[in-house]
Amino acid sequence: MRALLFWLLLSLPAAAGGLSDLLMAPGLLAGAADGPVLAYAYEREVPDGAEVAPVSGSRLDVTLVPGPEDHLFLSREEGGGTLPLAEFPAGGPNPVLLFFLESTVRSMAGLTGGSPFYIRNRIREAVAAADVGPAAAPSEVMLHPFAGDPNRARMGVHADLTLRLRFDPDRPDRILELSADTAGSGGGYNESLVLLED
Repeated sequence: MRALLFWLLLSLPAAAGGLSDLLMAPGLLAGAADGPVLAYAYEREVPDGAEVAPVSGSRLDVTLVPGPEDHLFLSREEGGGTLPLAEFPAGGPNPVLLFFLESTVRSMAGLTGGSPFYIRNRIREAVAAADVGPAAAPSEVMLHPFAGDPNRARMGVHADLTLRLRFDPDRPDRILELSADTAGSGGGYNESLVLLED
């Protein structure tokens, strides 16, 4: 997923104490032991007839692959098979969050016919502007990237996209749940990653 490199390059933290500082801080998973690191249940629901494919009963795995420079390897398990997705330097931002944001961009572009560059920029701006708020465990942040967008009318029900991130501020390396949702009248879209505990 070449666009994930785009997120890596542009995922610099916003203001100190913001969501970007916490969840996109470099190296959150760099201290993990070799082998399996995190696993998430992965689902995607789309309206009937959508060009975007649904995902059901899938699992996203993050594995630390040792080497001269450790890497985090993302793969997806579904129907007994494993599909490699992407590889990231262990010292970079959380690859699960990067994968989720880029998958949301691609899904929204497929559902609306809009530009993935435009959608990506609005989502990135929403993440960069978000604040974590008072520390609590777990915390939850809701983002509405297109709330004030001048092109809302072109997006139909998908203009109400809500991104929900649930996490423990004391363990930002383990995001508990990520979801993108436009479930409203006229059909919607929902994509989620839910952490599978050991």
